[in-house]
Amino acid sequence: MLDFFTDPYKDELIYSAIARYHFYSGNVDYRDTIEECFGKRTMIPTLQIGGNFDYLSKALGKRYSSEIVIFKHTILPYYSPFIDEKVRQKIIEEIKYEGSNSIYTKLGIVAGGVCRKDSIFYCPRCAGEDIDKYGEPYIHREHQLEGIILCPQHGIILEKYPLKKIDVSRIEYIRLEKQYLNLTDKNIKLADYDKHFRLAKTAYYLLDKDLNNVSKEKVFKRYRYFLYQKGLLKGNKTIDQRNLYEKFICCYGKEFLKQLDSEIDYGNEYNWLKVISRKSKRFSHPLRHLLFINFLCEDIEEFFHNIDECKFNEIKKINEAYFIENTDLEKLKAYKAVILKAINDNKDFSRTAIHNKYKKEYMYLYRYDKKWLFNNLPTKVKVNQDNHRIDWNERDKQYLELLKEKHEVLLEREPVIRITKGNLAKSLGILVNIEKRLEQLPLTKKFFEEVCESTEAFQIRRAKAVIDKIDSDIKNMKLWNVQRLAGIRSEQFKKIKSKIQKYLKEKQGE
Repeated sequence: MLDFFTDPYKDELIYSAIARYHFYSGNVDYRDTIEECFGKRTMIPTLQIGGNFDYLSKALGKRYSSEIVIFKHTILPYYSPFIDEKVRQKIIEEIKYEGSNSIYTKLGIVAGGVCRKDSIFYCPRCAGEDIDKYGEPYIHREHQLEGIILCPQHGIILEKYPLKKIDVSRIEYIRLEKQYLNLTDKNIKLADYDKHFRLAKTAYYLLDKDLNNVSKEKVFKRYRYFLYQKGLLKGNKTIDQRNLYEKFICCYGKEFLKQLDSEIDYGNEYNWLKVISRKSKRFSHPLRHLLFINFLCEDIEEFFHNIDECKFNEIKKINEAYFIENTDLEKLKAYKAVILKAINDNKDFSRTAIHNKYKKEYMYLYRYDKKWLFNNLPTKVKVNQDNHRIDWNERDKQYLELLKEKHEVLLEREPVIRITKGNLAKSLGILVNIEKRLEQLPLTKKFFEEVCESTEAFQIRRAKAVIDKIDSDIKNMKLWNVQRLAGIRSEQFKKIKSKIQKYLKEKQGE
């Protein structure tokens, strides 16, 4: 047990507290300090998080649990709300008992990532206040977050500390020293200042509040809820990606997103905005989550308030299995009135007759409020099969609409799935009819010809999806690694190698 320890200040990185401990302990060799804190001499200090905190907690006489160290004195809370719950628990266990570079890879803190910080940052005003209050400055965790360039408390631009990790020994802890600090506020005009300041404050919210009950799954449900509120969910529960993209760009502007390494290529099916708004297994940087949350809500507190109460499910119950687009409520009401009048004025009309005479109204209600439609239509009449004639032109149009919607859903699937006639039609219950009657369904046939993938086309899309997924470390991605991750055999990969190589180079900016 340590005889004394430099208790960490509010929001001080544990790295900084250990740096101060080394200074006050009188130790000359940093290995001695590392051994006293972690029980072994082979630990390499890391600024943002670290590890082996269970041992440190015991060495401190359990004055600080490993959980307190992790959630109050590292930057893990910046990432944890957006991680799968099981993965997060594994990361926490690893930090407690080990600590390794694999943690940073799992969190997306890798070379070439989003707004990577290569220095220690500080706020001149915070440092001055710390010196007045405690007699010394310290490293604040809120100033080390990727993508954050303003102090959330004072709204001034963060300064780089002149000493970097690369300038000192790997085992050295850097302590903030007054003589190296510039405590004068710089009067610099910053483009998009209000947006940057809001980002800084929302990022600090993640550190300051207890969000241990929040997980990626709950965040996704909130995204769906607020997307619904903004009218960005289609009736078939898919997101109106084009409308979302246009409103998002209008909110931030392309130049601001470029500053934050968060440009959006709308034509890329795996651009970060599409990935973050879908139920994807891919990692998305917390900075991008904050951009999305700030777009959806006026206040981040509103987003996380009562997050366990799944309001999105309440919407589903109200509308049963279908969502009604906010902008078309009047249309829905009007079409219902048309159908009801038709039924009342034509007591002898069958369901088919209603459908044929009021196709526009019928199909709209079928898509957006099917339960209401079927509850109000005339009772089904059994028709003698010998006299029943199907309008295959009409059936063709119906199938085409269903297949287009299914195609959108399949494109969002992870892992990627090959677009085939069977995958499109089987779950819709129309595969048998299509296989038997395809020549009578020219629109459907043409659609299959346009979207169904050959084995080679599917392999190309699968390989591109792998490349898009590893955007945080794209510079180090090798072609053989793409092949391995995509699970494509060597003989088959040779046929598509040139196309994949070209795509990889484009993504790497070569």
